[in-house]
Amino acid sequence: MRTKIIALLILIGCLPFNPLNSQNLIADPGFENWTGNLPWNPGSLSELPDWYEANGTSDYHNQSPLLQGSNLTGLEDCPTGQGNTWCGLPFEGEGVLGCWKGNGPDGSREWAGTELLEPMVAGGCYKISFWIQNKKDNPNQLLVTNQWGMFFNHTQIPFFNPNLANYATMSDHWVACEQIIDGSDWIKVEFDYQASEDFAYAYIGYMGDFSTSSYEIYNDDYLLGPYVWIDEVIVERIDPQLTLTEDLSICLGESVTLEAASNFPINWEDTNNGLTSRTVSPEQTTTYYVQTLDSTLCSVRDSIVVTVIGDQVIDFAGVEICTGADPVNLDPNINTGNWSGIGIIEETTGLFDPAIAGVGEHIITYTSDTDCAENFTMNVEVTPPPIIDFAADLTEGCPPHPVAFYDLSPQAGIMYNWDFGNGLASTEPDSASTIYTAQGSYDVTLEVIFSENCKTQQTIESMVEIFDPPQAEFTTYPANPSTLSPEVLFTDASTGIITEWFWDFGNGDTSDKSSDGTVYPDPGIFDVLLKVTSVNGCQDSIIHQVQVQSIVNFYVPNVFSPNDDGIHDLFEIYTVGPLENYKMTVFNRWGGIVFQSKDISSPWDGNLPNGDKAETGVYTYSIEYTYKGFTPSESFSGVKMGDIMVLR
Repeated sequence: MRTKIIALLILIGCLPFNPLNSQNLIADPGFENWTGNLPWNPGSLSELPDWYEANGTSDYHNQSPLLQGSNLTGLEDCPTGQGNTWCGLPFEGEGVLGCWKGNGPDGSREWAGTELLEPMVAGGCYKISFWIQNKKDNPNQLLVTNQWGMFFNHTQIPFFNPNLANYATMSDHWVACEQIIDGSDWIKVEFDYQASEDFAYAYIGYMGDFSTSSYEIYNDDYLLGPYVWIDEVIVERIDPQLTLTEDLSICLGESVTLEAASNFPINWEDTNNGLTSRTVSPEQTTTYYVQTLDSTLCSVRDSIVVTVIGDQVIDFAGVEICTGADPVNLDPNINTGNWSGIGIIEETTGLFDPAIAGVGEHIITYTSDTDCAENFTMNVEVTPPPIIDFAADLTEGCPPHPVAFYDLSPQAGIMYNWDFGNGLASTEPDSASTIYTAQGSYDVTLEVIFSENCKTQQTIESMVEIFDPPQAEFTTYPANPSTLSPEVLFTDASTGIITEWFWDFGNGDTSDKSSDGTVYPDPGIFDVLLKVTSVNGCQDSIIHQVQVQSIVNFYVPNVFSPNDDGIHDLFEIYTVGPLENYKMTVFNRWGGIVFQSKDISSPWDGNLPNGDKAETGVYTYSIEYTYKGFTPSESFSGVKMGDIMVLR
């Protein structure tokens, strides 16, 4: 008997077996880092540097003797079966965490939180465990439940109300035990968890929806509820690696040595042993499965396929191929030997091209170059390809133009490949559609696959014609109309052979002429639409904004009579157009200021600053102003001057 040995000594040296090299991500797993300053026992978590109250008020118990500055009562062992929550001993060390779950679906729950020593790796596998002890162990007054576990999150405090949340929607954040935690003994719970995100914080306590839990509650008083102690919390990442011998082939009667290397314990599933090397001699092609760890989500499973080449004559069924098929390996499982015959284009692989062979029956011969294979012949029949045909509904139009195509082939295929000529494709059977967005003439191709070894295609040249669309454009005159010059002329400047026009000037007026005008009596910004239609019926439209400015005008009298007769007693200024700033100054003939106002609604009453009446005569005024445009760049400032006569 011959034996093939595949060695992996280098790989085995690179993957030492050390499953305990993982780091616990919990900074204080046993609740031992206590400052010693708690005022009573049990106390809050405020004196635990690495833990905090994430929800509710979790308890901290410690069995250390009294320390200076502390009046903690040391914990001691207590009788079981009496429901005591204040006595007992930690699983390990001197500290322990106490968590309560209130009675009922909306009962409160106490969570302790901690920041992980390093964030989790999204997709990484983690082993989670902690020890838990039921403290409501009175068999006559049971308050026990399952679903004690851990929740992983990005924030220090939960972003939701843990007492009322729907945990089914956050199933990738938490794990919890299915076992009801009852009795009086410490119980270790373990979980496998695959992190969905790079969580940085962990909470521990009662998890999940109350409706899915299993529990025993002797009384429905909402003040009652299960209470547990928790100790020695571990969250460790595991990253199992597995390297195997590659798949191989042997002759019938030969044996081969298979190798497996991993940084965790391995198991060959067919023999249930953990050897890293084994010798096998299968009588038929066999797949050997190897697994690291156990059957959890964090384990790795791989296989080695040992292909056995028998000594018997291989009986091949005839293979039917059509001339439109791609070249095909007549038997991809055979990788040594020589192939010959019409249509063989690769002698070592048996790649057969039906287009070269042509229609008809062909005898293909295979000669093995191993001592365990037999020569054989294969009858390959090449048939003409089935006829295919297709049509379309609307083969010409303006972009964007949708076109639907229909398969009219007499024989149905199993797969369709449409090439619409516009860079897009489809695999829809029977019918497909696309949208042509640019002018041009397009060839369309349909390929129909009838079987694994039979396909054909047809191309219809220039099947779709898309017209050149017009490009709408127009000009305006004047470029800057105003309320003093409100008439605007619009002229078509579109490209293409235009046959129809439609104008909407934005002021209620429309037109169907190539060029037309309208009047804007009021200032404002108007959207002007031009829609054009070309000789092929293609349309395009464009919108430009026309801004009609408001020009400021002043209406200033040249005389007024401040004699209190009710007629022209005030020197009042009127304007048309919006102003931002205004300042009017009146001077006497010597240049002295007799009146000044920054409010256009405060006119001059003919009195001097000292209250005396201005004498009859001619005075000079100066009006400084800033016109408020539609935009800051359109605003401007100016000065208007003139004379005003005072009559008494």
